[in-house]
Amino acid sequence: MGYLIYLAGLLICLMYGIGLDRVYNFIDLISFGFIVVPCILMLIGTGCWKGFIKAFVYISGRKEYNKKEMKESAQAVKLVCISSLIFGVLGVAISVINILHCMDLDFGLSNIGPDISVAFISVFYAAIINAVLVPLYFKLKSCGQR
Repeated sequence: MGYLIYLAGLLICLMYGIGLDRVYNFIDLISFGFIVVPCILMLIGTGCWKGFIKAFVYISGRKEYNKKEMKESAQAVKLVCISSLIFGVLGVAISVINILHCMDLDFGLSNIGPDISVAFISVFYAAIINAVLVPLYFKLKSCGQR
């Protein structure tokens, strides 16, 4: 229940900070996919996807897990946190390089504001993913050490 309250508070803060009438400005499916797809592929490739799903089943309180399963779930959540940050920063780097290249081609400075905001949206998505998963990671980690 506490985790749901945390998520609701995070959502309210985001909506209040962004503004309900401007939420569509923060939706960029390509940037979101650039972060989520590699995270999913890493979970599948390392075999941690079961532990990642079990983390959410555990937090819902539907089933008890042993220490080993808790540690595996914590590692899977940590993998997604780290990889989302890496790909978020990589997305910003690629976008900024592209913006600088376009400036060099004399497209002008009139569109640099919107371009920069789109460039940094991938870090925003990575931060949201981490804001959701980091408390889950610490909960799993503390329960796995008991």
